[in-house]
Amino acid sequence: MDDATRRLVNRWRSIAGHARGVERMLADEAYCVDILKQTLAIQGAIDKVNAAILERHLQTCVIAAIRSDDLDEREQVIRELLEVMKGTGHLRRVASTGDVLESVAEALAGGGPAPQPAPTEAGPA
Repeated sequence: MDDATRRLVNRWRSIAGHARGVERMLADEAYCVDILKQTLAIQGAIDKVNAAILERHLQTCVIAAIRSDDLDEREQVIRELLEVMKGTGHLRRVASTGDVLESVAEALAGGGPAPQPAPTEAGPA
């Protein structure tokens, strides 16, 4: 497992731990606002995981498909991304996606090497 994947797995484990904490808070009938604060923090952490996964996908699979001579593969990868984006309604914390798309476009226009995945945050969720 590479470092980026390890960081994602660790972040996900942290999210799971927080979710178990919310379950305890619900069972203990904790103050509603305290529970909401925790669920919003979990939602933010999940958004960050989604952003990191999307960034990796754009920098690897999408670039490879777009550079491929296989038209069906190129169309499929674009179709998949559109379906995911429509299905989520939004990805609020994908600020780096614009930068990634710009670097993908530059790499494709110049025919240079694909951009390397940027390091993702590894801290607690």
